[in-house]
Formats: sequence, C-alpha cells, structure tokens
Amino acid sequence: MRRSIIRASLVLAFAFPAAPAAAGALQPMRVPLHLQAGLPTTPATIGGKPVTLFIDVGNYQVVGLKTAVLARLPVKFTGDSESWRDADGHVFTSRIFRAADLEAGALTATQFDGNELVGDTGKAGYPQDGLIGFGLLHRYQMVFDEAGGELRLYPASAEGVFDAECGNAGGPLRLENGVMVSEVQTGHGSLRVQWDTGAAADVLRPSAIAGRDKDADLLRRFTFQRFDVAGQPAGPQAFMMRQFPAPDVDAVLGTGFFASHVVCLDPSHGRVAFRTKKTGA
Repeated sequence: MRRSIIRASLVLAFAFPAAPAAAGALQPMRVPLHLQAGLPTTPATIGGKPVTLFIDVGNYQVVGLKTAVLARLPVKFTGDSESWRDADGHVFTSRIFRAADLEAGALTATQFDGNELVGDTGKAGYPQDGLIGFGLLHRYQMVFDEAGGELRLYPASAEGVFDAECGNAGGPLRLENGVMVSEVQTGHGSLRVQWDTGAAADVLRPSAIAGRDKDADLLRRFTFQRFDVAGQPAGPQAFMMRQFPAPDVDAVLGTGFFASHVVCLDPSHGRVAFRTKKTGA
C-alpha cells in the first residue's frame, strides 16, 4: 500500500560545532544565486549530474524535481506518494524519490528524499529543473542577499548573525503550517505576510485591503506608504493584487522585497530582520 509522506528526510554531509559561535568568527556556507524567471536560482549537482534549482523557503519539501529531470538522474522511487495544494489552488500528487550527493555551492546532503514536480503548472511550470525547499533550509539561519548574488547559511546556534548581516536583532517570526509568517504594520492597519523566495512577485490579497481603502480592491497594484516589518520601516512597499487560496495570509513577500533587501531569517528562534541593499554593500 502506498503511504503518504508528511515530511521528507535527509542526512547532511557536514556537522557544525555544538558550541555557539560568533558570526564574525564563523564563515557561512555560501550558495551562489542569480535571478531566473524572477526566482533565486543556483547551479547544483545531484549524483554528479548538473541541475538548476531555485530556492523556495515557502515550500516545505527538501528538494523537488520535474518528472523529466528525474528520468535522467540516479534516483530511486520509494513507492510512496504525497498530495498537496499549492498557493494557486492546484492539487498535485507526486511520487517520492530518494537521491544522493546534492551539492549547491557549499550546501551538501549525502542522501535525501524528495518530491516529484508533476505537470507543467505551479512549481513545475518554471524553467528551472526543480527547487530546494524549506525542508532542507529550516535548520539554518538564512541570509538572502539576492542583489549580492548569494545565500549565506549559518548554524542555528551561531550568535550575532543578525547584527553582523542585517544590522539589528530583528523582530518576531512565526511558523504557521510550515510557512514563515510575520505581522507588519501599515497605514491601513496590520497585515500577516508570508516570507517566500519561491514567489516571483510581492502579492496582496484584495480582500485584505477591501474596506480599509475605498475601492482599493479593484486595483491591479497597491502601494503602502507605511510598511513596517520587524519594527523597521520598509515603505513604500508595492504589491500586485491577486487572490490566492493558500496559505492563510494577507500578503506574500517574494522577489520584489528580497531583490532589494538583505533578509535574515531564523525559523529555529523565530526571528526576522532586513536591511536595504545598497550598491556595493
């Protein structure tokens, strides 16, 4: 009987010291990034075969790969499957596969279970071969520097990462149903937003602004002049207006925000911070 897998497993090919380390004394793992189709993308290898993967912290999978890509890689299907609904409401059933020797910059995994990306819509509709998801990245302090062309990963136990990388200790971050959520303050009240590097645009649910600003829900785009994140001003912040069934948040911060800021995410300790990216910084 085929079983439904709730969480994929993996064994990492490296270990960090158990004792806390200061960020200034610790070299992060660096993963090179470039934007492709609006998504942070990295060259990688799986089992020695080259692939291109986008980084998707809004996706709980460890790794997702397109059906056609799986056909040319040394993977084994486990006989398990999993069904889920994406942010656009598409329902997918994918096979679970086991693979070995993932390398993406300094990020490696000796073995892992991943998900097949089926069809040609949703995550499978992008030009990349697949994705690296939150299932692998959640155990690190993540520093997204898309303008600088890299993702920097620190151990969860490292100290001083936020001060060194983002210039402040940040504000609260919550995990809700496997996604990272923050409350932001705007000139039209508070909003719940998801942090999602797998979103090619910053998106606002029309119902989130309806009644707060007359007929604003009839617009294609909306800009908050005041937009405070983690206690820091980030406005003006523009969003595309689009209805989405999941997750249950008011808005999604995607490439628009990440491309213009250095963003620090620490899901283990529930913290988020950012700084505006300046040329050469």
